[in-house]
Amino acid sequence: MRSSLTLLTLATVAVAVAAQDTSSVFDFPEYPPPLTPPPNQTIADGVALLPANETNNDPALSQAQIHFDTGRFGPSIELVHAYFNFWPTGVAVSSDGSVFTCFPRGNETFTLAKLNSSTTEAPFPSEDANTPPSFANKSNPTFSIATDKLIFVQSVVVDGRDRVWALDTGRPRINGTMLLAATPGGPKLVGYELNGTTFATITFPDSVVAADSSLNDVRFDLRGDGFAYISDSSMQRPGIVVVNLKTGESWRHLDGHPSVSPQAGFIPFHNGIPTYLHPPTPPNAITFFNRFAVDAIALSDDGEFLYYAPLAGRQLWRVPTSVLKVQPSSTNPGAAVLAQQAVQSMGDTGSHADGLETDDQGFIYLSAPEHNAINRFNPKTGMIEPFVRDPAIQWPDTLSVVSLQSGGNFLYFTANQLWLSPDYQNGTDLRTKPYAMFRVPIEGGRANQT
Repeated sequence: MRSSLTLLTLATVAVAVAAQDTSSVFDFPEYPPPLTPPPNQTIADGVALLPANETNNDPALSQAQIHFDTGRFGPSIELVHAYFNFWPTGVAVSSDGSVFTCFPRGNETFTLAKLNSSTTEAPFPSEDANTPPSFANKSNPTFSIATDKLIFVQSVVVDGRDRVWALDTGRPRINGTMLLAATPGGPKLVGYELNGTTFATITFPDSVVAADSSLNDVRFDLRGDGFAYISDSSMQRPGIVVVNLKTGESWRHLDGHPSVSPQAGFIPFHNGIPTYLHPPTPPNAITFFNRFAVDAIALSDDGEFLYYAPLAGRQLWRVPTSVLKVQPSSTNPGAAVLAQQAVQSMGDTGSHADGLETDDQGFIYLSAPEHNAINRFNPKTGMIEPFVRDPAIQWPDTLSVVSLQSGGNFLYFTANQLWLSPDYQNGTDLRTKPYAMFRVPIEGGRANQT
């Protein structure tokens, strides 16, 4: 039992504390403290007065500094090329600063080009190399032809030895309507020296690249025999095509795997607007944006993993290249199964991605068309990090990292307004020329992978 003296002492202390405490029970310190982290450090935000018509001319409200999205963060983008002629997809840059680009083939007179000014392009390696004898196969007009000429270059890449590679789908889109089926000998991988000399042409058997395949993007690892990895975006047969650059042999992996397949019912949002496929075809023209399978790919800087993402989805995936290099065959009957079992999910990216790229620091850059941005995946933390965002980044497509001989490391990318093209706007082209190519400085350099 406590003594009466102890009780009296406690009561006296309680009265004294109560006399001094005039705060409310709701007075807690803010956590985190206001303005932490510093404003505008990595987030596209700011504060400003609203226009008078948005405050109903109320004097008190007209002085309120309202938080808003500026639409910008990261390094400033630099416009390096304006396309006033053809609509671009790919970009690749050599260490001497030469810039190569490609165009989907419809009525375009060339599909692979080198920039020769800030607003013009010239066919590369020549006009003749870009001029096939025909597009449609005379014996079967729904098919294209076999030719050593370039038909439809979807991707152009400069490898670690400063050589230019063109990925030809072999499937032209005639007059913006019908995409012709591929004939073996049309789809190909062509390598050029910077002076335009051809040093390699690799074609594919129809067991690897079928008539309805849709070759999309390619990455190269020149260590050892050398391998190329190609995404096949075909809705019917999505997968990864692997090429042994030494032998020219090719094979497929991950055919129809969920990681390379479109997400059912996928609806992306661009500039805040939901985007559907909306071709002018009665009676039910509107469909989900889910025809687009594995698209963007990138190799880790050490070549150990291939990263990839379907265009119709917001997931990033990777698979060890060690399992992709094993060709499924009678001597390796379990190769395809082992590759599928080795797939790893890197989680949600917050936007679908049309382009991936790597630097020598290990970052995987991801285009983010839904946010007018490019983010990056940090394999060390497993997190998506903000990199650059700007309202002018209207559908960032292909990404290309370069370390220039003249100094500086840059990420180049095309911004081509794809979501405003006729397939998504009920047959009306809402794109505005010129299309753009930008670059931004980066800390890391090119992952040469040689």
